[in-house]
Amino acid sequence: MADLISLEPRLEPDLQALGSGASRPEDLPRELKEDLARRLRFAGLLICILAPVSFAVTSAVGQLIAVEVRVASAVATAIAGALVVWIAGRRGIHPDRLLMVGSAFAVFIAFIFALTSVPATWFASHRAGFLWSPVAVWVLVFPLIVPGTRRRTLITAALAAATEPLVVLGLVFAGRQAMPTGQTFLLNAWPNLLAIALALVVSSTVYRLGEKLARVRAMGSYQLVRLLGRGGMGEVWLARHRLLARDAALKIIQPGALGTASVAEATDAFRRFEREARATAALRSPHTVELYDFGAAQDGTFYYVMELLDGIDLDRLVGQDGPVPPERCVYILQQACHSLYEAHVRGLVHRDVKPANVFLCRHGTDLDFVKLLDFGLVRERQQGEQAEAEAAAGAKLSGTPAFLAPETLTGSGAVDGRADLYGLGCVAYWLLTGRLVFERVSSLELAAAHATAAPVPIQQRATRPIPEGLAALIMQCLEKEPHRRPPTARHLADALGELGLASLWTEERRAEWWNARRRPAAPGTPGSSSGRVDPPTIPAVSPRSYPRSGQGT
Repeated sequence: MADLISLEPRLEPDLQALGSGASRPEDLPRELKEDLARRLRFAGLLICILAPVSFAVTSAVGQLIAVEVRVASAVATAIAGALVVWIAGRRGIHPDRLLMVGSAFAVFIAFIFALTSVPATWFASHRAGFLWSPVAVWVLVFPLIVPGTRRRTLITAALAAATEPLVVLGLVFAGRQAMPTGQTFLLNAWPNLLAIALALVVSSTVYRLGEKLARVRAMGSYQLVRLLGRGGMGEVWLARHRLLARDAALKIIQPGALGTASVAEATDAFRRFEREARATAALRSPHTVELYDFGAAQDGTFYYVMELLDGIDLDRLVGQDGPVPPERCVYILQQACHSLYEAHVRGLVHRDVKPANVFLCRHGTDLDFVKLLDFGLVRERQQGEQAEAEAAAGAKLSGTPAFLAPETLTGSGAVDGRADLYGLGCVAYWLLTGRLVFERVSSLELAAAHATAAPVPIQQRATRPIPEGLAALIMQCLEKEPHRRPPTARHLADALGELGLASLWTEERRAEWWNARRRPAAPGTPGSSSGRVDPPTIPAVSPRSYPRSGQGT
């Protein structure tokens, strides 16, 4: 989920609208846009079910249209419904395109209804009562299922309502029926006109409800702007502070993800969460993601607010580009050590160091600047029964089996900062080989492998040569016994620095990589000026500015 807090170009139009403080009247509220795909799938599925039912009913009562036409119409309706279900189920489709699909679908189904169930009253000399045709009912109901903007609703409803009179005129021109009188035509068309007006009322009501929902969907001082994604712990939202106008990433943690089954457990979990969040907020390493705020909603949902980053996590980096050069790997590891060392000095253990939680970003003028994520779920190193109880209660908070240290998985011995160094070794293994240290089918098998199996030497899996010193350091981090690993993150960083590799990943090479892979950003959006990245003209933050002995230790 780490990639979900990145500032991707697809979010920039929304940020521009936020920056202007205005919302166009024709824009659909974000909450309705996010729910649009689900609603459209429901409409398509509903039509697939109604197609054979409608054919059976019209066959029983008899209609003006030949049975062959009605059979073809029923098949076309089912195909259209299935196609809409498929389109709405595709990932990444823009809401505006879904609205276009919904409008076309509404008009097409109205035409089918008109073609297969046009009532004989259109051609009768008189009409008894006020009858609603299937087309009029569809025009009224569709905005409830798939809401659209006011303008789009008017156009779609008018086109859909017009299909019935057009079918009537088609029957007349084909010589199947005589031209109805003007009075008869108006009496039969009147429900369709009323349906258009009511559809606009329905659309306006749904629009206002969407805006009201947007106002109430807030966490503390932050307004939820856009859902960025979901994961095992909950959801990540693009959020904005209501007073400071500051964009941030807000992570919502559902109570169930904390293993809370009662009010007392929920209270204890929040107290633990609050203590750990306060400790995390005190971290000052520039390579630790900044925690702005935290709290709990009335329904017991926990949340914390992080800085919004512009970049890519290591999981996606290797997945897209393959293994990185050794010099870039060292450059990344040293910065991660900077973050971990401060946390360890303060008595905090991350416990979930993995590629998805190590983020490369543009940070001011610095490129390939590392931010270590998800520090909101660290564990404090404590002693005694209270620590064991809290560790058991918070077990669901921490860890990914493919990157967890043996002592974390087996519960043998105290877990300290060296467990994070094991995870960092797994990250380095991934960076240089594009493969996990152990590749197993199930989490249980992964845990067993990390606890007992010897890893394959990294040189045997790498696609390019790896300096012996770097390979030895990584394999040392993967030792089963904590005392065989580097004693601290600072020792590991210093050992990496002695290899002299990080200096080979120069500012020019970093800029070249970002220029080749970053899409141009829209002008005027926060955090961006243009698609091109120039080498920084001021010194970057040194990844080796660690506290020396006696300072903060």
